[in-house]
Amino acid sequence: MAGGMLSLRDQRAVVKFLRLKKTDPTEIHKQLSVVLAEGAASYRVIREWMQDLHEGREDLMDQCSRCLQGGSTLSNGVAPTDPAVVVNLEELLTSDRRISLELAADLVGVTQHTAQTIVTNVLGLKRVCKRWVPRLLTPEQRNGRIATCRELSDRYEAEGEELLARLVTGEEAFVTYYQQERRPSTSFRQLPERSKMGNSRNRGLLLAHPVPDQSAMTAEYYSYLLRDLLLPAIKRKRRSDTNIVLLHDNTALHNARVVKHALKDLGVEVLPVPPDSPDLLPAEYWLYPHLCDQVQGSTFKDRSATWSAISHHCNTFTETEMAASLRALPDRWNRVVEFSGGLHIL
Repeated sequence: MAGGMLSLRDQRAVVKFLRLKKTDPTEIHKQLSVVLAEGAASYRVIREWMQDLHEGREDLMDQCSRCLQGGSTLSNGVAPTDPAVVVNLEELLTSDRRISLELAADLVGVTQHTAQTIVTNVLGLKRVCKRWVPRLLTPEQRNGRIATCRELSDRYEAEGEELLARLVTGEEAFVTYYQQERRPSTSFRQLPERSKMGNSRNRGLLLAHPVPDQSAMTAEYYSYLLRDLLLPAIKRKRRSDTNIVLLHDNTALHNARVVKHALKDLGVEVLPVPPDSPDLLPAEYWLYPHLCDQVQGSTFKDRSATWSAISHHCNTFTETEMAASLRALPDRWNRVVEFSGGLHIL
């Protein structure tokens, strides 16, 4: 029956079935459009699903289909205040702070303009360091930023450069096979390459590690990185260093029980970071922008070529540049206190 409604999860199941029958994405999209009309998933989303199924990967697409299980592939005439659309967009942006507005709009089934209106005017979000963060912090968030930054600033006053000398900072990131110079065409698919990036210190890069194919950055894997890769790298490259202070964001992954146990067993102290504060993480305000500038406009054929380019550019970072990115932290802490915690420092 034409014009029916079918949830994204159910549509993905149909795509999985038709793929097993060797049906190409164009024909699948045509068949879904005949049955579901405007309720059908876009051709781009179908291609994403086909690629995920081919690679045996369960990622954001499958998470999205679960969170949209109620059937929310809507027409382009949806009002920006529609509760279902607002909730679905909020869940998408919460599950992946780096998701593009274009992809989020495709998954929810609204126009990019409608998605932009919801994100900006209804949810009150904006882009900071390529992440979606609150446009206006709540009084609690603002007070939390001020208290944490004042604590860190006081500690720096007491310990001075010794605190920065002990600091190791790290973060994870997706790296795509294509690094666009401008907004990419909607017909182009970006393939994510998950990597552990940027465990850096005043005296250089300690570890840049690619997550194996078809593996996920879980709490167990992150614990393995800390215990079996990062700490040995520190002992090998910085033999005289002890009493490490780790600076990473406070995501659920980093706050998992298994990670906390691993850090406790390793004797690693974790420096506090206020929530929604990518402006206080060197990987966000320096490393990733610097790396993006180096590979901007590049196209890579596969994982090997992607990782080779990343490794090459990581090795070009000088110790002076890395030290400068860490020395910027005290000034940023002071500026948060100065501006009453309500301004993201870019």
